[in-house]
Amino acid sequence: MRISYRAHGGAQDYWQRRWDDVAVDSGSINLDRYPGRFAEHALKLARPAGPVLEAGCGAGRVLRHYHERGVEIIGLDFIASVLAAIHREDARIPLAAGDITNLPFPNETFSAVLAFGLYHGLEAGLDEAMADTRRVIKTGGVLCASMRLDNLQNRMTDRLAGTSASSERLRFHKLNLTTAEFKALATRAGFEVETVQYVENMSFLYKFPALRHASQRVFRENEARGKGYRFNLTGNILQRGAMAIAPAQMANLAVITARAI
Repeated sequence: MRISYRAHGGAQDYWQRRWDDVAVDSGSINLDRYPGRFAEHALKLARPAGPVLEAGCGAGRVLRHYHERGVEIIGLDFIASVLAAIHREDARIPLAAGDITNLPFPNETFSAVLAFGLYHGLEAGLDEAMADTRRVIKTGGVLCASMRLDNLQNRMTDRLAGTSASSERLRFHKLNLTTAEFKALATRAGFEVETVQYVENMSFLYKFPALRHASQRVFRENEARGKGYRFNLTGNILQRGAMAIAPAQMANLAVITARAI
């Protein structure tokens, strides 16, 4: 396990500022890309006979998409202001404020849990978080979760982000796990991992505007989050070639689909 550090005020401060600076998502997501493609697959596997939890719902892109399509889904986040912003857009969406290491739900509540970009944001309590996730999923239910990988891609991303700043300014940013460590984490908590898939999401190559699609040359996070981080022809050739040669090293994330046993 490797820890990434950044020159910000810590994890709580990072996510507070991140969601305060981003408008509430519309619920329009690309189902051919992360996270939509994986959420679709997980819910088809779960065939939800009960509620679904999106843990770490953030600005609500996945949550609103499925709520608007009649799925019984609840969004949870630890940033109260982003939940309030979602409710201002649509007060009918069920939301809960809470800590992933101590979820405010009874045992075996959910038929599926979606957790994209959540667990790697924990400075402490990673095993506790995964164990409590298992507690609230029905036996046989599905977990679909992503984890930031300990690999070349993320080492390059961290280098470009300037983590060489003086140690006094650096604070915990994110965890980075190998695929084996991620699978072991889920297994210890009582899951059987069915699939592991590698996702580029935002490649470090996207940091270079000359490689972005013309529509995203000027970066707008809400647009990129909804449509995906798009490259131009040169960027696509470079990124797709790298992913074809070494997916475990060139992906940002590993996404697991696992059954509660």
